[in-house]
Amino acid sequence: MGVCDSSTDGKNIKKKRRQQNNIEEQKQKPRKKNHELVKADLDDSRHMSEQDLDEREEILRRGKKKELQNMINNYSGDINDYSFGQNKTLLLQACMTCPNANVIDMIMQKGADIDKEEYQTGNTAIFLSAVDLKVDFVKKLLNYNPNLQHRNHAGQNIFDFLNFQLFEQRQKIGRELTDEERDKYQEIENMLNEYVGQ
Repeated sequence: MGVCDSSTDGKNIKKKRRQQNNIEEQKQKPRKKNHELVKADLDDSRHMSEQDLDEREEILRRGKKKELQNMINNYSGDINDYSFGQNKTLLLQACMTCPNANVIDMIMQKGADIDKEEYQTGNTAIFLSAVDLKVDFVKKLLNYNPNLQHRNHAGQNIFDFLNFQLFEQRQKIGRELTDEERDKYQEIENMLNEYVGQ
């Protein structure tokens, strides 16, 4: 009789283990599903942020005042984050792509850092606007006291940078500034020199 009891106990123990294993398996199944859902949500949020990024860039390119103001007023996150391709802030991107210089005032009113560097190059908003010969942008930016002694990752201040980009680089490919470009460059250089002299 004792032998029978031990074999019954052994069967009961095995049965309990199987039941516990089944319970554990059942617990694991929802976790896998939840993990898959979380992963899908993350993929969706990445997709949404790419969509948002594309939409923001398009609004900047169009340069329509109401659209710009609405986008900036509803800007999610820190205005100084590198939210454009992990390299540029909203201010830096606007200086490169927006045709409307009023965007500078809109962004600066939200607390943007005038001297925030482009991540890869160390160029600031004044560098990007000046090299694209955006006279109106440079005028606006100078109202917010940018640091003209700032040096980018190549060790260039704004004057070195402009000379290198607009003259040295172009000479290598045999492209001179047009008369219109030369006039804009001269106007920007005069504004920068006047600012430094204050």
